[in-house]
Amino acid sequence: MNFSPLIVSAIVLYLSGAIRIIDAHRTGNQKFKVCCARQKDADKACKRKFCDFNAIRQDNMLFYLSTCSIKGATVRRMWDCASSRIDHTECCKNNNVQSECLVFCNATNAVPEDYYNHLHCLQSFGGIRNCFQSYLNEHPNIFGDN
Repeated sequence: MNFSPLIVSAIVLYLSGAIRIIDAHRTGNQKFKVCCARQKDADKACKRKFCDFNAIRQDNMLFYLSTCSIKGATVRRMWDCASSRIDHTECCKNNNVQSECLVFCNATNAVPEDYYNHLHCLQSFGGIRNCFQSYLNEHPNIFGDN
């Protein structure tokens, strides 16, 4: 069998370890951002400012909700991207999320829209967000992006 010099060189480089095949999976935060970018009916300014696990924190949730909840389906779409629409209840329990706030952990349904009736859940928000991000670190987003 005759191989071209280019193929022989590539094989030698690969076997010597000079060429590495990189498994380029995105982080959970990157998958969140990619998902938000695909949500065409969500407000662009809200996506740009808040589609980032580092940008959604308990100290700015009220600002986020007051800014973005009036923008149509924006909060719902971003919630779907962050939560992956799965049940994170066990993770939330492990993160000491208050029992009355576990409704936000089970994301198989739409985000509860009575946000202001759950203001006491702001103190549990970090635990909820961490569950969402941990899940996305290991799984594709709702569009299948890895």
